[in-house]
Amino acid sequence: MIEIQKQVPWENDLTWEKWLKNADQYLAAATPKGEKSKFGPDLLYNLLSMSLEGYVMAIMDFHDALPENHTFTDLIMAIETVIPLEQDLKNRILGHESIQSICSIDKYQRRSPAQAELADLKDAVQTIGKMAHKVCRA
Repeated sequence: MIEIQKQVPWENDLTWEKWLKNADQYLAAATPKGEKSKFGPDLLYNLLSMSLEGYVMAIMDFHDALPENHTFTDLIMAIETVIPLEQDLKNRILGHESIQSICSIDKYQRRSPAQAELADLKDAVQTIGKMAHKVCRA
């Protein structure tokens, strides 16, 4: 007889370790070494955004806390409840949120990011990633 395990919908196996690993993988996919990315700017933006989300969630989960939502604003507001962020880093990340404002029905906006925007976002995400690894001692 096959045993089926039921999982309660709100229970999952995401831990800070898995958030951190996933964030590293998204960042690696967005920043291939020694070759030009095969992805277009929209997908690169989304990979970097998922990496940012993963790093913030790793830090938050490590501190047994959660953000209100997963927009850049909510992630930055949440992370600042457990660790300080330099104003410049915060402003850089929040400046890229307007590239895709897809969580609001009234203010839905989406455009392709420029290469300079992607480079800046990548650098900011890498900084958050280093912080996440340090905070989580991974």
